[in-house]
Amino acid sequence: MTLPRWLLTLFGCATITSHLHGAETVDYEGARYHLYRVDKADWARLQLAWLGDNGQPLGDFNGLRRQLASRQKQIIFATNAGIYERGPKPCGLTICASKELVPLNLQPGEGNFFLKPNGIFYLDDTAGPGVMEAAEFAKSGLKPRLATQSGPLMLRQGVIHPAFRVNSPNKRLRNAVSMRKKDGQIIFAMSDRDDSVKGRVTFHQFTRFFQHLGCEDALYLDGDISNMLIDPKPDAKFTPNTFAGMFFVAEPQ
Repeated sequence: MTLPRWLLTLFGCATITSHLHGAETVDYEGARYHLYRVDKADWARLQLAWLGDNGQPLGDFNGLRRQLASRQKQIIFATNAGIYERGPKPCGLTICASKELVPLNLQPGEGNFFLKPNGIFYLDDTAGPGVMEAAEFAKSGLKPRLATQSGPLMLRQGVIHPAFRVNSPNKRLRNAVSMRKKDGQIIFAMSDRDDSVKGRVTFHQFTRFFQHLGCEDALYLDGDISNMLIDPKPDAKFTPNTFAGMFFVAEPQ
C-alpha cells in the first residue's frame, strides 16, 4: 500500500496516523486500518472497472494503470471490489458506467460471497450511495451508475451479521466498503497488509470499526488478496495480483 510517510497523531479512542487526499491510517481496538473517504462532492469521481477497452479483464492495478495511461490519467486511489470466480469474473452484480456487465446472483453456494445475507454496494450520483441486501436490491428498481455484489453483508441497519462471533479465532486481512449515515460519505477500509498482528482482524472486530465510524451498513469485499493504492508515484511498482472489479479515483496526468 502506498501512503505518505509523514505522520499526524491525534489523541482519543482511535489514533489517526496519516491523512492525504481523503486517506487515513487509523488504529482502533488493537487493529490498524487504512481508509479512503469519498465525500458527496466527489461521488462523480469514484469509478468501478473490470474490463478494459479490449473487452478483457484488467486483472490488477498494473492493468488499471495501463488503461488509465491510455487516457492520459493516473491513479489517485484504487482498491479491489467484490469476490470473483475464474476469469477473473465477478461472482455477482457488476455495474460499471451504468452498464450491467454481470447480473445479480441470488443462488446458494459455499464461501463468504454466499454467506447470507450478502449484499450490494451501489452509487447513484443523484440518489447517492448505499449498501443493500441482495434480494432487496433486486426489488428496488434502482439503476445505479456503479455497483458491486459481495458477501457477507457485515452490517445491516446497524446490526452485525448474526454469524459473526466476538471471540472468533479467524483473523485475516480484510477490506470492505460502507457509507456514513449522516452525510453519505463513502468509506473504503482495509486492515493493514504489512502488520501481521494489527492487520489481521475478525469479521466482528472489523464490523465494530465501521460502527465506530458512524456507519449502519457495510459490505465485505475480499480477504487476503486485498490491496489499496493511495496517491502512488508514477513509477511505483505494483505487485501482480488477481482482481475482478476495482474501484478507483483518477485524475489527468
